[in-house]
Amino acid sequence: MSMANKDVTKHEFRIAARNYVIFSCILILCGVLTIIAAYMWEIHCFWLGLCEIVVGFFILAAGLYSIRERKFKFLEYLNQFSFCLENTTKTAVLNFPQAMVVTSVDGAILWYNSVFSKMVGRENLYDEYLQDCIKNFQISRFVEDEEPTPEDIVYKDKVYTVTGNTVRTNENGYMGSLVCFYFIDKSEIIRQKQMFDEKRPVVCSLIMDNYDEVVKSTPSANHGALLGDIERCIYAWVGSGSGISRRFERDKFIIVFENAEFEKLMANKFTILSEVKKIDWENKIPVTVSLGIGRGGEDIKECDKMARAALEMALGRGGDQAVVKTPNGLTFYGAKSREVEKSTRVKARVMAHALRELVDQSSEVIIMGHRFGDMDSFGASIGMLRAILDRGKEAYIAVDKSKHNAVNIIQMFTGDENYSNRILSGERTQNVIGDNTLLIVVDTHRPSMVEFPKLLKQVNATVLIDHHRRNEDFIENAVLTYHEPYASSASEMVTELLQYMRDGQRLSVKEAEALYCGIYMDTKGFTFKTGVRTFDAASFLRKMGVDPVNIRRLFRNDIGFYIQKSKIISHAQVYHGIVAIAICEGIGRDAQVVVAQAADDLLNIAGIEASFVLAKVGNRIMISGRSLDSINVQVILEKLGGGGHITIAGAQLENHSLTVAEAKLKEAIDEVMSEK
Repeated sequence: MSMANKDVTKHEFRIAARNYVIFSCILILCGVLTIIAAYMWEIHCFWLGLCEIVVGFFILAAGLYSIRERKFKFLEYLNQFSFCLENTTKTAVLNFPQAMVVTSVDGAILWYNSVFSKMVGRENLYDEYLQDCIKNFQISRFVEDEEPTPEDIVYKDKVYTVTGNTVRTNENGYMGSLVCFYFIDKSEIIRQKQMFDEKRPVVCSLIMDNYDEVVKSTPSANHGALLGDIERCIYAWVGSGSGISRRFERDKFIIVFENAEFEKLMANKFTILSEVKKIDWENKIPVTVSLGIGRGGEDIKECDKMARAALEMALGRGGDQAVVKTPNGLTFYGAKSREVEKSTRVKARVMAHALRELVDQSSEVIIMGHRFGDMDSFGASIGMLRAILDRGKEAYIAVDKSKHNAVNIIQMFTGDENYSNRILSGERTQNVIGDNTLLIVVDTHRPSMVEFPKLLKQVNATVLIDHHRRNEDFIENAVLTYHEPYASSASEMVTELLQYMRDGQRLSVKEAEALYCGIYMDTKGFTFKTGVRTFDAASFLRKMGVDPVNIRRLFRNDIGFYIQKSKIISHAQVYHGIVAIAICEGIGRDAQVVVAQAADDLLNIAGIEASFVLAKVGNRIMISGRSLDSINVQVILEKLGGGGHITIAGAQLENHSLTVAEAKLKEAIDEVMSEK
């Protein structure tokens, strides 16, 4: 309806309302005159009363005539307006700019406009069915649903949003239904959006993982050629993606791509990761790089923020990989090399001094490891306990003894009155928490894996010490984070910290043996993930009185343990020719230790590069993975919600059967091995 028609309609209604008011006033006036006439008649003023009656009659007649004329004019206007509206509606429908079709409830085409005819590429469509023109089109949804939601369809390389509604008709006493469909072409909008997405910036932060170590391991005469080859390799990769790059530090680059070109680099699995390893200028340590990519942000600033977070994740997982961060999550590429041990201890010294200040400012300290703790988490906890007590602060270890896997070493301390009142359960720990309590988490960085998750929420200040490759699930807002995935164990990291926490740090033999056991267990007797600093830490503990023979005694098990382990190994199957998978049921106590050691022993079989052992404990499926570094068991078990290192990893599945868990494990193995 036009604005002019609206104004006319409002004017007519105002006049009609005014006339009714006037007419009401006339009736009231006539009534008054009648009363006066009756009074005049009563007092014998006949002629005056008669005149008043005549005047009232003429006023009433004039009012009725005026209202009747206005009514006829208003009805005539409504008829004219209805005619105009009907013609306007017909014109609007016939010239509707989008495809429109009217069908019966079963899809028979009753009417369509010219745009729909062009859309399907045919002229005469009457009495044909809409389902025949557009395959797989569901009319029933628009007929049966009271308020059908629009849906998108693809037809002849175009995308249409289809809306429709059912109209009930009653023509000549016949009840029927018609369905009207509108096909709104959104192909151009999608094309423009696609062009916009293709041009959106992708920010990449690249860093050389081991710049100092590579340079030191290369003859001085080859330094220039080595660094030149590294730069050429990086610039060539950037050029293959039509990107731009700038080097802002000796080992760091900032790179920007367009989204469409970056897709090609992702499809090729980031060849830069393997290309830089081929550089050989007599460097004893291969060159590796890590990339953090921010993609899909609202603007380039958000992409840069995501790129820096992704790079931190890549470095926290050991480097030699690319991590792509989007608003929907993280995607990992690479991670096929071992972590390179850092030769310098500067970071350990800095962390020790920072931790010392935090301890001095606290009223008491609680130390906590991970669920189903082991010798490494308990050994690291004992080491931190000694360092804190030497600074004159109260310290406690929060541990669930009933679910711990290092029973022998725990009993060694709980039987000593100097330690028994400092090794507390979760309930007893609640009694020592104050406003200025410091919580130190060792051997895990995942909030879901700590011994008592409630402590994380109750304590305001948290320190994190861990050596596992970083997972998406990470303890945030820690006041101090010492996370080194190159370290062999948390006990090794704590042993280094102890040497800087206090000059001339002394440990009791028990404490030194606890730390030594942690290193020994995580390195599988100093064979896996062992570096120079690992032996330095072991040497320091040896000076504190560690007896290797006594350590062997702590690792001994009864005959039933070895029988269980032998049964597991005897039921192992070989998958893909190089992966051993063993499944065991009805396992007794020390399940985690049995499973882990069985996985270790399976690697002693010739031709086996990786091993996985699955065991059902309660409603959980425990999976322990081991490898000789040619297969990354961490990446495999991360797909099942676990984590760890390239050569040692684990996972737990809740409410799964062993059959389902095995199928999921094989699916993850297939996926990772297909990427090689």
